[in-house]
Order: sequence, then structure tokens, then C-alpha cells
Amino acid sequence: MSGARHDVIQLLSEHLSADTELNINPPVDCSIRLSQEVLAFLAKESIDPFELLQQAAVRVPFVDDTLPLRNYFVSSSHNTYLVSWQIFGRASAEAYVHVLSRNARCIEIDVWSSSKGPVVTHGFTLSRSVPFASVCDAIGAAVTAGSNGTTSGGENGNDWPVFVSLECHVPVEKQDEIVEIMKRAWDGMLVTKADIASLPPGNVVSPRDLKGRIVLMVEYYPDDIWSDACGVTPFCGTPILADYDDLSYEANPQLVKPHRHSKIADALADLGFYARSMKPYKGWEQADFPSPPYPLNLMLNVDETSIVSLMPQKLMDLVVSAKRYFRRVYPSGLRLNSSNLDPLREWQSGTQIACLNWQHYDQEMQLNEGLFAGTMGYVVKPPLEPRQEKRSVSFNGEIIGVSSLPLPEGRETISAYISAELLRVTGKQSWRTAKVGPHGAGGVIDLTWRESFEWQFCADELAFLRLQVCRSDRFGSDNCLAIFCARISQLQPGWKLIRLLNAKGKHTGATLLCRFTVVEA
Repeated sequence: MSGARHDVIQLLSEHLSADTELNINPPVDCSIRLSQEVLAFLAKESIDPFELLQQAAVRVPFVDDTLPLRNYFVSSSHNTYLVSWQIFGRASAEAYVHVLSRNARCIEIDVWSSSKGPVVTHGFTLSRSVPFASVCDAIGAAVTAGSNGTTSGGENGNDWPVFVSLECHVPVEKQDEIVEIMKRAWDGMLVTKADIASLPPGNVVSPRDLKGRIVLMVEYYPDDIWSDACGVTPFCGTPILADYDDLSYEANPQLVKPHRHSKIADALADLGFYARSMKPYKGWEQADFPSPPYPLNLMLNVDETSIVSLMPQKLMDLVVSAKRYFRRVYPSGLRLNSSNLDPLREWQSGTQIACLNWQHYDQEMQLNEGLFAGTMGYVVKPPLEPRQEKRSVSFNGEIIGVSSLPLPEGRETISAYISAELLRVTGKQSWRTAKVGPHGAGGVIDLTWRESFEWQFCADELAFLRLQVCRSDRFGSDNCLAIFCARISQLQPGWKLIRLLNAKGKHTGATLLCRFTVVEA
């Protein structure tokens, strides 16, 4: 293994993965230290600490794999090839292996032309590139390993279908080359037009029908339908990249010889049978796209800014549209630091594929983990239409204490509090404990509160609880030290020891003793 590849794998493992599943599938043997206050409380309640550590705090229900694809939310990665910011980031084939091992089921490839063949990179930036063939080989190996029951990292396998969003910036006369590369790398896995006879039609095809397969999203340019009145140009500028020395992780050379095209080659279009991706015109949320003249299995590929401008006035139109057409929403191009769109708002509108940059463990990725952790990257969409009779929910939380929280670097002591947030599209509620001082030694601290809170809200399948342990700072902003995020509907009753994650999504040994009760009126 080359030094550069080893460095990327180590970076992905240490900094770009989250330990969310520890609260779903707790390890059997663990050496977690609990504070004396927590141990005394459990003894008073006649609860065995070791047994409690083996109990899941979050339960993920069974996901039916026989429903039509439009009935699911799909865990999706945007700019998958990048391992850091999109403007200066490094592209890596290993990034695809990493996100697939974390059960992302929709990944993105930006492919461009160069004098040595197609490359994957973020165009018109200083991002580094990687050969398109290397990316396809990595995806093929990861999907094969998942279908065989294991991944390269030793995790359990995942044979649920993988969507590949192909952003093709290759001239039409050069597209046959990328078609041949994908066919070679994904032989037997890639769904093509030739599979029509053996697979159900697109409106009823299910994840079970496509287990172990790769579904390619290919752009559709309806130049015979659109006019200038649509406000969308049915072509894109495609630069051809100049020569460069090394095929891996090379900074992009100067872009030269702009090329414009308005079509996708027939050979490439045939690979996108189940997902013909179209950037729609104004008014799409209420439009019908019959075939003909539109292709079968149209997927609406929408910019974040466009769909947010329709909310909340057109929310029900968006929900209805998503029942008829698969929809992918990608972040605004203004998010230069790879920040994320709000997936909760997209899910509430029915969007199946809300694309996130996985380079950061921010609130949006915490929500994504809260929805998809413990699944194969697919979650059945709950009913999203307003209920005629709204049900009221009473949510009660009891916070006892935190054990073994690592002290921030350079600090000998701190004061801290817990912030609790109810996250919903219609708004959030929040609560916090008092600030307390710690006790402990050896670089870890214990915090004790014994406080409780209660929220009232309308029943919502997409309601999330987010807990943060925050350091109180008199002279600056409070810093988050530990995090927990989960769907409220999946929280388990009774006293639980929650594994807390740090700001990078890693478990460092800290736990929170708490109890949550949900009562529907």
C-alpha cells in the first residue's frame, strides 16, 4: 500500500467516521468507567451497571425492502471523492470505499476529460483529481464485498442497491470511454437498459429487486422540449484538462479548450434506465412529465436554493411530487467550505435523496446519522401529509450525570452543562441544565445534575433529540464536548447509559445516565 493511500485511509478512519451505532448495538465486552454518583444511583434503583451497559439506548425497526424505491429516504454523499473542503480538497478513490462502508447508498462522481483519460475532481477549483477508472474500481470492489457479506473494514455487508450520481462533464464524443470503464469495473452489477426484461418497471421496482446492483443516474437534457423561456440552458461548458504527471492526487492543471455539448451519448443514456436525472424548469413542483416525450423513470435533480424557495408555501406540492418522481437535492454551490443543507427540511418535503458533505460531523450529519444509523442506508418514508386529527406528545427527560468525559486539551478543570434540543421542521424547543463543576482525575471528569424537563408537541415521525455537553466559557462561546442525536420515536424506555460522541463523532469513553419517556395523548 502506497504511503499516500495509507494516509488517506487513516484520515478517513480517524476523522471522517462516526460511532453512532454504539448506542444501537453496544459492545458485549467493554471497560467503561462510571462515576461514583452514577453507581450509587443505579444501586439505589437496583440496576446492574454491567447489564445496563449492554442495553441499546436506540432501537432501529426492521426496514421492509419490497416497497417501490420512491417510498424510501436514501443516505446520500455529496462530492464523495473529497476528503476535505471542496475548494482545496484532495480527491480519493478510498473515500468511496469509506462512505459505502458507512452504508451510504447514493454517491457522486464528477467526471471530467483530460489528455490522459477521464478524471474525477471538483471543476474550476484547486481540488486534486483521481483517475475515473480508479474510482470505478473502488466502488465495484466495495459493492462486491458488501454483497458477499463483509467490507474491507470488517463491518457487516450491505447488498442494498447503490445509486451513483454521475455528473458528466465529458464531451459526447468521449463518453464511450467512460461507459466502457464502468462496464468493466461493474460487470454484472450495473443495471442497464438490457435488464428491462428481467426486472420490474421503474414505478414498482424495489430495493429487493436490485440487491447487489449499481443504479447509475445519468443526466437527461430535453433539448427538444425546453425553450429559452424555461430559464435553463440545455448544455454545459466542458473544459478538457491539460496534461499532468501523476494520475493520483494531482492538483488540477489549467483548464483549456472549452467544449459545449447538449446531449448524452446513447451508450451512456442506456446505463441510466432507472434514474434519468433532469434539472427541472420553473413550476416543476406541480408539473407532470409524461413518457413520451420525457424518458421513463425520470429523477428530478434540484438545487437546494430552488427547493427552499418553495417552502413552506408549496410544501404539499413537493410531498405529492415526491410520490410520483424520485428526487435528489444537492447543496448550493455557495457552500464553499462544504457545509451542509438542512436534511430535515428536505425529508419533510418528501425528498428521497438529500445530499450531504460527509467531511464534517456537523448538526446536519448528526441528523443523517440519527436517521440512518443501524440501517442499510434506506429508511421507509413516514406519512408526510398533515393529519386531520393532530396527536399531542408529552416528552419527559431525566438527566442524572456524565461519567469519564475527557478534559479539553490544556484544561485542568471546567464547568459544564447539558443542552437538550427537540429538532423538528416546524421549529425546535430547547432546555439546559444548570452549570456544574466536575470531579474526577486522570484526564477525565464526572458531572452530576439530577434534573428533568418536559416538552409538549404534535406527533412527528421526523422529530429528533439532540443532546450536547457544553463547556461554559465566561469570555467566549461555549464549546461542545460531547453529542448524542437520535429519532425520538426510536429512544428506548427506562434508564439508559448513552455513549456520548465527541465533536468528530468518536466515542471516547464518556456516558450519560438518563431516562426518556414518550406519552401520546
